Amino acid sequence: MEERCTLNNNNMKLKTKIIYSKSTNPWFNLAYEEFILDNLDPEEIVLYLWQNDNTVVIGRNQNSWKECRCKELEKNNGKLARQLSGGGAVYHDLGNLNFTFITYKKNYNFERQIGVILKAVKSMGVDAGFTGRNDLEIVGGKKFSGNAFYFKGKKSYHHGTILINTDFEKLQSYLTVFADKIKSKGIDSIKA
Repeated sequence: MEERCTLNNNNMKLKTKIIYSKSTNPWFNLAYEEFILDNLDPEEIVLYLWQNDNTVVIGRNQNSWKECRCKELEKNNGKLARQLSGGGAVYHDLGNLNFTFITYKKNYNFERQIGVILKAVKSMGVDAGFTGRNDLEIVGGKKFSGNAFYFKGKKSYHHGTILINTDFEKLQSYLTVFADKIKSKGIDSIKA
């Protein structure tokens, strides 16, 4: 865990913590995300970085039988987990990095938070930008990150995925996504 200082929306000092999870267990990682939220200091913001292995995560209001080929996932020792936030069903593996910004609502700044991710990606030579409602894309229209949000009392979090080297065959085999959506998000081209 690293600690730093930053400024909030009102130019007040915030403690910034970066927490890295060494676990690849989705139930642990999602529970720890909630633990951080529940035990958050009012004057801190946490960037939580984590990975899950061979997992489908569904949103708070989703039907797992509709979004996931559960029997296929189970047959391959995959895991199914539900997140507190909304958002769509996503496939996580070790070729994917998950991030969560956890803070009080008064310090919540989506543009600044997503800017941290874009700056990191651009520092690696990737020309990317924010598009749509909550996606990050490589210039040219290839989505590599989706984001979801959760608010609880005075606290909030914003989390997302960054596809780096995901197994798209497993992603397509476990998720029940319309073929047109997959093609429009660039998976077809990456696979090719």
